[in-house]
Amino acid sequence: MKSFEALIRLARARGSRRCVVVKAEDEAALEGIKLAQDLGLITPVLVGDKHGIAGIAKKVGLDTTPCEIHHEPEENQAIIKAIALVKEQGDFLMKGMLSTSAFLKGVMHRETGLRQETILSHIAALEIPGYHKLLFMSDGGMNPRLNLETRIEIIRNAIDTLRLLGIEQPKIALVAASEMINPDMPETVDAAKIAELNRTGRLAGAVIDGPFGFDVAVSKKAASTKKIDSTVAGDADFILMPNISAANIWAKGLMYFCRTRAAGMVAGALRPIIMLSRADDPQTKLNSIALGVVIAHR
Repeated sequence: MKSFEALIRLARARGSRRCVVVKAEDEAALEGIKLAQDLGLITPVLVGDKHGIAGIAKKVGLDTTPCEIHHEPEENQAIIKAIALVKEQGDFLMKGMLSTSAFLKGVMHRETGLRQETILSHIAALEIPGYHKLLFMSDGGMNPRLNLETRIEIIRNAIDTLRLLGIEQPKIALVAASEMINPDMPETVDAAKIAELNRTGRLAGAVIDGPFGFDVAVSKKAASTKKIDSTVAGDADFILMPNISAANIWAKGLMYFCRTRAAGMVAGALRPIIMLSRADDPQTKLNSIALGVVIAHR
């Protein structure tokens, strides 16, 4: 998967899916919906204040005739309604104009939410100038405290997601500030244990190695200079970052300073979930919708 253009082509080939948007009175979200609708990727199901949705739709040129609109102006009720709709007849859920904390509270509700037995984890997809394919990364949005078990569950979510994108044996790099195992850096200790689980077949479905510095994960030259011999080095499909802050800050830094294009989703739920910052632009929304369409065909 070399680019978002390739991802969008795959989404178009898979066919249109029903995208349920909660609090859809969001200009960037509706611009992304318009782009996706024009490409035939989705049938939009919009939940929120119908008057606000109509006004913004007119502004961005979105034809609401083929859209299904549910008037739920109150935020909590809109979340409950949208989740019910995506369970009953939708294919994936998308966050609109509401805070991430409020959105996740609804998603994580034990009775009405989209939780399963596994944890939920955020996956960012990044098209970075100079890298030869899309690079996927976790977890910049869901799990603030990582231990060995949580890291393994995040990896399992990543393997399931990447295989749905056609990457049968994803190369997973476990990234830290150093390749040395240091008890004061638990991400390095956990990385060594996870790599050993993979080598012995107890964590299958991918090629996993680490701990690596980020340079080793994405550069064969850096790996060679450091005398690290690994099929993952310089060719990673997915990077497990050491913590939520590192993942979030690094992804946003790449987007704002390095012309990196992005998409984001939450894996491990009953339905794929598109969860982005309210500051993300329409193209990022479109990329994420295309990701949701492909994963929804599981």
